[in-house]
Amino acid sequence: MRIFSLLLRFGKWLALIPAGLALCSLAGAAVYLWLATPRSTSGGIHMSWPPNDSNGGRSIVRLMAVGDTGTGGPGQYKVAAAMEAVCNQAKKKKFDGILLLGDNFYPAGVASTEDPQWQEKFERPYGSPCLATMPFYPVLGNHDYRLSPQAQIDYSLVQSRWRMPGRFYSVDFGPVARLIALDTQHFDWCGSPRDCVYDFMKSRIASAKGAWTILTGHHPMASSSAHGRSYDGTYFKHTIRDTVCKQADFYLAGHAHQLEHLQLDGCKTDFIVAGAGGADIGRLKEDRPGSKFVQAKSGFVTMELEDGKATVMFHDDEGRQIYRYEKLKAEIRS
Repeated sequence: MRIFSLLLRFGKWLALIPAGLALCSLAGAAVYLWLATPRSTSGGIHMSWPPNDSNGGRSIVRLMAVGDTGTGGPGQYKVAAAMEAVCNQAKKKKFDGILLLGDNFYPAGVASTEDPQWQEKFERPYGSPCLATMPFYPVLGNHDYRLSPQAQIDYSLVQSRWRMPGRFYSVDFGPVARLIALDTQHFDWCGSPRDCVYDFMKSRIASAKGAWTILTGHHPMASSSAHGRSYDGTYFKHTIRDTVCKQADFYLAGHAHQLEHLQLDGCKTDFIVAGAGGADIGRLKEDRPGSKFVQAKSGFVTMELEDGKATVMFHDDEGRQIYRYEKLKAEIRS
């Protein structure tokens, strides 16, 4: 009987081993993700510039957004020329900046702040008279991580209109809008807004005090791309999309090489995909729930934000407006 009792206890201990191994695996994965995050590029920095005030005394913030630009090829230069044309048309409604949505340099980012790609893929295409007056607010894409993401952060010290003080950061455009730029390639959380992207995002959204909250990241939280889970937002669907839906007004992304506007039921956030700034255009799904507008073509997006109302416009690579919609503050779809 004693032997039987010992065997029974031993069997119970054995039964606990798979659960223990699972817990150890989860803990190991968490430690790996923490250690794998490039700490040298951490640190959100809060910056503030006043918006242009050119509409009867009302403060209006005007922004351009484009992603997946860094090919240095004819497609990038054509979209850049279209952006210049729209910029010139808006002389009385000057733009406040350009949101650069990642994959700024194909195929593998830049090696240093002196890499020749800075001239070929940033300075020359966006050095035309109107665009050259505008600050850029970049985020890092998956291709940007292959060489030195730190070099893109350091370029802020070389070129004043390249404003990227960390791998995640925020910008206040007066009281009208708050930009929260995220690193979705290393989307970590650790309880510290200074060190991890998720915690920084939550902290900056919570303190926005009525301003339009605009999140930017390379990877979409929703899209109609047919290329796979990192393109259609599946990862974010099961992690943080609900948090974003309850608090953010806009989430702008690239990665999926198309132009798209999505609205999801029960979600206050408008999802905008603008990864069509120079890379090869992608394929679309036939079934596109939540998609209000989508085109597999090159182009960019412009936004006008004022107290209580935002207007978003999609442009093709000729600068023509191909889609437009308005959003009222605190609009939630049911």
